[in-house]
Amino acid sequence: MEVYHRIGERLRGALWAHHRRLMPERQFQRILAFVYNNKYQYQIRLDEMQCVGTALAGKVEVITTPSGHVKKVRVNPEVTDMHPADRNRVILSAYSSAKAQGFKVQQEAEDRIYRQFLRDIKPIVLGIRDNPEFYTVDENAVELPGGVVIHPTTVGTAPVYRTIPYFKATSPRQEIARRTAAEQAFFATKSGKQYLLTLRGKTFQRYCMPEKLRPRGAPGRKQAVTPLEIMVPYTAMDEKRLQQKNWQAYLDNKHVAETTWTKIRLGDRYKLENALRRTGAAWHAPINPEAEDRW
Repeated sequence: MEVYHRIGERLRGALWAHHRRLMPERQFQRILAFVYNNKYQYQIRLDEMQCVGTALAGKVEVITTPSGHVKKVRVNPEVTDMHPADRNRVILSAYSSAKAQGFKVQQEAEDRIYRQFLRDIKPIVLGIRDNPEFYTVDENAVELPGGVVIHPTTVGTAPVYRTIPYFKATSPRQEIARRTAAEQAFFATKSGKQYLLTLRGKTFQRYCMPEKLRPRGAPGRKQAVTPLEIMVPYTAMDEKRLQQKNWQAYLDNKHVAETTWTKIRLGDRYKLENALRRTGAAWHAPINPEAEDRW
């Protein structure tokens, strides 16, 4: 859970640092609650699963849950004649193979939970990133408060790159709209109509065009749902209402956001410094080669 908590903190900090927006405390808790609930549901199902580890060509069989709780041990009578140390070693070998299977299953579950978590926070991340106020500049550009210094020799040649190209749809909603338009154009053609009569076309209709085949009054989605899109710079979040109603809470939240952002950046710096230390490159200035030779 610590990882998810840190990612949430990073989100809160970035919202404040880039856009002066406060993520509501409850929203932060809700994001974590989704993860917690997901883990819980997976754990319920994992506890009902069985991992079977065998040894001695199936003569010893250990059945455990994925987390390693032993449910059953089945042993062939021949094994009782073995030396106790050998017998224990064989049983432990079967147990460790069952544990290895269980570990794979648990990894898969955690991976799915993490993917779902990323899917949940994607609109917020895209809202922070994909906004028309972010530009990127040339790698060697000199940036000043007024803008970028352009060298007289490179006038007209060194472009300022936009993060978001003008003509390519990047927000999820634009992507979906473009894809839907392309699909409709294809289904209007003769080959598209023929495709809809095939088995794969019918499956596509069933799952991807649900409002087409559903009779009136049937339960379920009436039309395709557009994905959630949060344009962070233009979306009012918590801060306006808090400033008006409860300025102390506003200051508290602002302080939390600033602290988390500072903490995250410090953490990144420590990580980088530790990595440099491990590789022996953690010098604040290059080593003086003379001093090195003298030694």
